[in-house]
Amino acid sequence: MKKIKLILCTFITLSVISSCTKDFEELNTDPNNAVAIPAHLLLGTTQRVYMNVMHGVLGGTGGDMGSIWAQQWTKVQYNSEERYEPRRSVIDNIWNTTYASVISEADAMEKLAIEEGNTNLQAVAMIMKASSFQFLTDLYGPIPFTEALDPAILKPAYDDEATVYEGIISMYTDAAAMLASGTGDIVATSDLFYGGDTSKWRKLANSLKFRALMRISSTRSVGSELQALVNGGGLMTSNADNAQVSYLAAQPDANPIYETIVFGARLEYKVNSLLVDRMVTLNDGRLAVYAAKNASGQIVGKPAGYGDATPLPNEDLGYTYSNISGLGDFYLDPELPGVLMSYYELKFLMAEAANEGYISGGLAGAQAHYFDGITASFEFNGLSSASYISQLGLVLANQNDGRQKIGEQKWFSLFAQGFEAWTEVRRTNVPALVPAVEGDISQVPSRYYYPTTEVSLNKANYDAAAASIGGDLLTSPLFWQ
Repeated sequence: MKKIKLILCTFITLSVISSCTKDFEELNTDPNNAVAIPAHLLLGTTQRVYMNVMHGVLGGTGGDMGSIWAQQWTKVQYNSEERYEPRRSVIDNIWNTTYASVISEADAMEKLAIEEGNTNLQAVAMIMKASSFQFLTDLYGPIPFTEALDPAILKPAYDDEATVYEGIISMYTDAAAMLASGTGDIVATSDLFYGGDTSKWRKLANSLKFRALMRISSTRSVGSELQALVNGGGLMTSNADNAQVSYLAAQPDANPIYETIVFGARLEYKVNSLLVDRMVTLNDGRLAVYAAKNASGQIVGKPAGYGDATPLPNEDLGYTYSNISGLGDFYLDPELPGVLMSYYELKFLMAEAANEGYISGGLAGAQAHYFDGITASFEFNGLSSASYISQLGLVLANQNDGRQKIGEQKWFSLFAQGFEAWTEVRRTNVPALVPAVEGDISQVPSRYYYPTTEVSLNKANYDAAAASIGGDLLTSPLFWQ
């Protein structure tokens, strides 16, 4: 009898188990949550995070270690970064966020787009990934690149900058070719740059490639590749082609400059006297847009530095909140776009390329591109450049004069685009910057320190990378300097 009961219980148990496991996956699948995310849903977040890192004032590259190191901005208090004492936690965050939330997300978007057969979105993902790698190598020097996205490699090797640059130039080239004859849509609401316009993405790929080639122009021949881009006619043609995120009117979706200076009440951010003096000399109308008037109704700047031996704010020197001008209302607007690349930057790069003989046109061609860049910069700031460019002092007299004037006008135009402004100053040495007074080092930094986590998590590769550039120092030069 006991045996019969045992057999019966066993049979019932097996029947229950069989019933419970039948259609298990169907019964336990939530119909309201997708198990496979569409590739396009990764685009908008990637763009927004990238622009927030690039334009962040306290926690990104745009303010303390961008516009301030480019000496467009200054501070009248809390200015350790201005004196070349950056916070390691910020540097760590820039590295980690760019790899984890921009590059990795773009790589995932690329893989999903390939599965979907959407070559247009695949190309967009490649552009985002290439630009982000370029951003990191321009900040740090050698970085993990060829092994960076392999989940099986926990300690990726660092590639030298030349290897990274050749890789990203190839990615831009492939992306532009894909977009010329691609398939698949880019959902407009997911694309914060161009609303799904593939023709504009193709222009961006080519324009970013032009920028990358100009950045390494001191390291190898780039003329034939630059001329091919010009001949191909696939570059940006107006400010309507600018790659930029349009921020919203309130935090946490407002421009990071607004969120820090206005919403966060960090009013110590001011304009640098070098910028003010140069723009006053040229009677440049953009100054009234860039800077606010002080308590006395004047636009007054402060030089880089002080705050160590000389306390800040400083009434004796006039370096106070009320006396030094802050940023103008246009640049404190919560909806100020976050720019990745602009038409006016491209035109200044083309002016430089013509001036150096990398592309055709010579000095006359350089002058035309240069004036186009000035005009587009004025337009971005809501102004007309007609009377400004009529000044004889802006005409390019010769090649060396062209180098100085093109570089300075590019520096003016990149106001509040701190990473790019500092990077171009590092590359061209225009304008020639005097290091911050009472600085921790005696020169404007060439790069960021590597993140502190790399020393413990990837030490052998970190050590090799640091040794290859002369040490993990703010003053170690990048290969294009």
